[in-house]
Amino acid sequence: MSTVAPVRTWTEGVAVVMPAYQEEENLGATVEDFLDTLAEAGHPHCVVVVNDGSPDRTGEVLDRLAARYPGRVLAVHHPENRGYGAAVRTGIRAALEQTDLRRLLLTDSDGQFRADDLLGFLAVQHEERADAVIGYRAVRADPLARRVNAALWTALSRLLLRHGSRDVDCAYKLIDRHSLDGIELRGEAAAISPELLAKIQVGRPRILHHPVSHYPRLHGDQTGARFSVILRSLLGLLRVYADLARTGHKWRRTLRLLHPKDPGLALVTLGALAVSVVGYLHFLHRHVILAYPDALSHVLIARRVVASPTAGAAQLGGVWLPLPHVLELPLVWVGNWYQSGFAGSVVSMAAFVLTARYLYLLTARMAGGSRLAGLTAAAVFAANVNAVYLQSTPMTETLLLACTAAAVNHLDDWCRTGRYGRLAACSVAVLLATLTRYEGWVLCVAVSVVVAYTALRRRRDYIRLEAHLIFYGLVALSGIAAWLVWNAAIFHNPMYWQDGSFAKPSLWVAKGEPAIGHPWVALHTYLIAMVDDIGLPALVVAGCGLLLHLARTRLRPGDAAPYALLALLPFYAYALWSGQRPLHVPQISGSLYNVRFGIAMLLPTAVFAGYLVSLAVPLARAWRRPRVLVPLTALIAAGVVSCAFWLPGLATLDEALAFRAAPSEQANTSAAAWLHRHYDGGTVLMESFGNEAVTFESGIPTQHIVYEGSFRMWQPALTDPAAHGIRWIYLRRTPGTPDDAYLALKGNPELSTGYRLVYQDVDRVIYQKREAAR
Repeated sequence: MSTVAPVRTWTEGVAVVMPAYQEEENLGATVEDFLDTLAEAGHPHCVVVVNDGSPDRTGEVLDRLAARYPGRVLAVHHPENRGYGAAVRTGIRAALEQTDLRRLLLTDSDGQFRADDLLGFLAVQHEERADAVIGYRAVRADPLARRVNAALWTALSRLLLRHGSRDVDCAYKLIDRHSLDGIELRGEAAAISPELLAKIQVGRPRILHHPVSHYPRLHGDQTGARFSVILRSLLGLLRVYADLARTGHKWRRTLRLLHPKDPGLALVTLGALAVSVVGYLHFLHRHVILAYPDALSHVLIARRVVASPTAGAAQLGGVWLPLPHVLELPLVWVGNWYQSGFAGSVVSMAAFVLTARYLYLLTARMAGGSRLAGLTAAAVFAANVNAVYLQSTPMTETLLLACTAAAVNHLDDWCRTGRYGRLAACSVAVLLATLTRYEGWVLCVAVSVVVAYTALRRRRDYIRLEAHLIFYGLVALSGIAAWLVWNAAIFHNPMYWQDGSFAKPSLWVAKGEPAIGHPWVALHTYLIAMVDDIGLPALVVAGCGLLLHLARTRLRPGDAAPYALLALLPFYAYALWSGQRPLHVPQISGSLYNVRFGIAMLLPTAVFAGYLVSLAVPLARAWRRPRVLVPLTALIAAGVVSCAFWLPGLATLDEALAFRAAPSEQANTSAAAWLHRHYDGGTVLMESFGNEAVTFESGIPTQHIVYEGSFRMWQPALTDPAAHGIRWIYLRRTPGTPDDAYLALKGNPELSTGYRLVYQDVDRVIYQKREAAR
């Protein structure tokens, strides 16, 4: 006779689970808040606290709480720090095994959530018969950078795991213990939260999302922004996805990844990603990621938006276009990512991969669907060592290449199909290009010419031509218009980007530039830069492909889009001739400067080289030698790609290293090293323009530096440094190019009475306030 095991019933109460790490000042108040609120409401309860190996007195506070509230506070200790994910797992296990309470609330011990909201969660769960009520912070009481990071983390985890939460790391989740049956959690760090949501959804429970109040942290520091925690979270998220795929819950998406619609595009993506990562690690090992002074400027601008005496969008300034710095914002607040330049490099690396993808799509379509042509174009681009170096840095050239490749790809699709969605996508890509570099403004004009030409050649209807241009220009030109409005609003001059005190061409272009006023010298200079960056063999091959494309298509409207890629060649020649931009090559000027401008021609080089490879098929057929088709095509493709490796040198890196080796930069490095050793706190007065290396390499927190972009602080500090809390003053007194701080304070008696000279070389002096001098 068989017996049926009795069904266990659970107490209608709640176990509050909270991990704690270095929360000695927050833990007591947080635990007692939940104890008092639940006792007053008459809910059976227990607060389970996991001390995750805290080095402070968190463990002592927890033991006192457990002794004061026996049976109501359950203390669990990790002998060493195991991370947030392990602490949550331990807390859930303790609540399930050592209490008979039906519901679990997963929250934090930092005091940023209150127990009052739990009563509302319990009411919602009861009324709606929900298996889980997941909180989200309608208003998050965290700094901007942390909110941006959280939004990116939520978006990434939703994309990968499809958990559906609008605020995945909100530490307020009320879950019925039945929903946790059979679930094994493995996620590390922040990956535990999306893993939990993804795995409880497997059983298709009823899950509701409910707003919860969020309060500022009163004591201690948040640890989620540490590089090690972020890395463990990302790796943990991938492990969670692999775990779900292994059990069959994400297998459909995994199959799509393993069997893509276009294997060539998948190969290009993986190959470009591998080249990007290996290239970055190589140049990181050589310590040249930040060799370009402009690379330092880009990460400094982004950093000041989130950390400066006057942080905010105005720190984007009005000279450098804003998109690269905006894209860095979610990453630049992480200290290690800022100091290493990775916050900017990762933007360039992503752009590098996207450029390779768009080149593949564009060239394959040009060549009648030839994947080999697309693969060749992507390989010519990805194999170029100058492109690989630039994508390893925070420089903006690679992002412009990605926007350009995307714009011309969508433009080509529109030219062939007439679909307005493709023209709209093209206009968005052009918009992004115009907010990346000023060369994007030239691209905007070139694309509009192709749009007009294509519309007229298809049908000589000027009304339709006007409609096409308006449809394209409404979005494409909005970036330029917005930048003019921004300059007018911030600097009261819509042309500040061109003639402002830090934007005038005279700052960069010397009066004796050989190219100024000499068009052939200007063109010759740029052609040499192209050879230095791309290599003569690749350019010759691409030139042949261009001529053959022109001869075969005869500028048919459907084939005109790739010619927009050539627009920057005459633009750069004009810029050199008119004195708007300097470019030095050893053969003409005896030095290297802005030689990286030649990399802009790598896109048409890759496209037309790939197109040339596609002609091997009709060539073999014309010879009536089908047996030589495959080997001939492969031989031509290999020869074309090998041209990308045939370079006279890594010109872009040579330029940066030559600049760094200059005596002035060596002196900057020495001054920065001295500041790094001796700076012990306080506000620093230092102009940024011309001193970027000192600002960055000194390691002084950007929020402690008053510079020319510090709104309503710079001029008063120059007038009376001591009265405005300035403890350190850095002055550059280089003959002919002294900084504004030196000009303003030169001869000021306060420097000798209120400050003391603590460092000087030929061109630089550093003062420290006397009362604070040591």
